[in-house]
Amino acid sequence: MFSIRKEDKWIKISLMIILSLFFILNLYSVLKYGNLNYLGSFEKFDNDDVKYIRSAWELIDSGHFIYHKVDEPTVFIMPGLIYTLAFFMKLFGKFGGITAFRVFQAVIQVGSMYFLFLIGRKVFNSRVALIGCILNALYVVEYYAPTLILTEIIFKFLLLVLIYVSICAVEEKNMMLYTIGGVVWGLGCLVRPTIAAYPIVILIMWIIKKYTINEMVKYTIVTTLVFSLIMGPWWIRNYIAFDRFIPLTMSSGNPFLQGTYVNYNHENEYTTYELGKTVIETNQNEINAGLYRLKTYGRKEPLKYIYWYTIGKSWYLWNSPFYWKSVFGVSFNAVTIYHYIVLLLGIISTIVLFKKREKKFIFLFLTILFFNLIYLPYFTFSRYSYPIMPIVCIIGGFGVYEVLVKRRL
Repeated sequence: MFSIRKEDKWIKISLMIILSLFFILNLYSVLKYGNLNYLGSFEKFDNDDVKYIRSAWELIDSGHFIYHKVDEPTVFIMPGLIYTLAFFMKLFGKFGGITAFRVFQAVIQVGSMYFLFLIGRKVFNSRVALIGCILNALYVVEYYAPTLILTEIIFKFLLLVLIYVSICAVEEKNMMLYTIGGVVWGLGCLVRPTIAAYPIVILIMWIIKKYTINEMVKYTIVTTLVFSLIMGPWWIRNYIAFDRFIPLTMSSGNPFLQGTYVNYNHENEYTTYELGKTVIETNQNEINAGLYRLKTYGRKEPLKYIYWYTIGKSWYLWNSPFYWKSVFGVSFNAVTIYHYIVLLLGIISTIVLFKKREKKFIFLFLTILFFNLIYLPYFTFSRYSYPIMPIVCIIGGFGVYEVLVKRRL
């Protein structure tokens, strides 16, 4: 299932060349640009990356899990990235660990590409998979993202593993695969909470595949138990720290509030709210302010807000690449053009695949649709679409393959 031993020799050689070049370019990028691409300042700790680093330092020094304030426990973020970062800092020092973490990200980038090939082979064929990998390797964002200390690279890897295992599990009805899926689902959730609702995709596929109720219940129990074992320590920690059950995070307030501003324009409709005594109270005040805005302005201009919460936010999710600083001298405009080419290939291929009624492709389409919908209530931007772009590359690879086959015929 995870092996390429039975592939044609040229397929294996081609894949190994892609993986090798992909790793070399990623490694070069993280070593050359890593210290140049911080989003925030170590003096002010004013962005996610430097806050993650400070959190890892504090975890090593005191054992406390913090984010906004050093003296206040947090449930604003999931712990996966911080513990991984702290692990490397423990081994290589507080700053050496940052470099080691970036190298680690370059390594799992190769893992992501390999699983992308497996997904493409499973859904289409090995040739489509290779083309999809090439499209993804040419996407320069893949060499920018691992220079950052963010959740994107780890989450993308776990997501691609989860998608592949899920496709195989749904098709083969294998209990071990569902167990592995539960583990990966839990690990993914420890990195980014949006993956928690991923079983919706599985449920739809079960219905399409005509699973029986007994089968659904059986596999749900197994995956839920495994997921709970992975998440258990986080739940226990939150209950001890905050005296309440907090399954994921309590950080939806500000992204939710920001998402209520049409086109993110605060000038005419700015809504004030009180800061709470704690970050959790402030978070709830932000949610309340967002709900107030939806009730007030949504009633005044319902069509405007319906458009904003569907097409408008979807556009902000996909309209540009996650490429905030250049690498290898490639400009933002050049990457944006390629970004649109990949999206266009994906859209055209999707139309063709629906006409062909390719059932395996439905899983990929549902996954993309799921992530698009899951972000709509909040502030959406290009960073959130990045982990899904490899799947778009695979779908686009099918379109390129179809053209090549027809030209050959």
